[in-house]
Amino acid sequence: MAEEKQKIDLSMYGVAEIIKWCITRNNGRIPGTDTAAFKTLQAALAEKPATGDYFTLDQFWKTRRVFEFTQDEVATIDRCLYDIPNFDGAQLPQIRYKFWPATVCQS
Repeated sequence: MAEEKQKIDLSMYGVAEIIKWCITRNNGRIPGTDTAAFKTLQAALAEKPATGDYFTLDQFWKTRRVFEFTQDEVATIDRCLYDIPNFDGAQLPQIRYKFWPATVCQS
């Protein structure tokens, strides 16, 4: 039986925050960031225009797309957005609240 997926609408800025905390700054501390959903997020971020034009970049970062995540991926993202900043002594990113309610309601 296929695992149920949750659709979440994200701006490209939100995608960048997820990639930053779950992959770039993770350093292997939290496993499970090599799934198809994370690869889709990375591919979406790779579409960033190479131009330095402010208007073009602004439009890119404000673009919204819907991504599908399994419950495990949502839990992994929530954990990355909470634990990694705490490990590094950084402020929690605002995008975390997009994922937090679903994981709390599940338990």
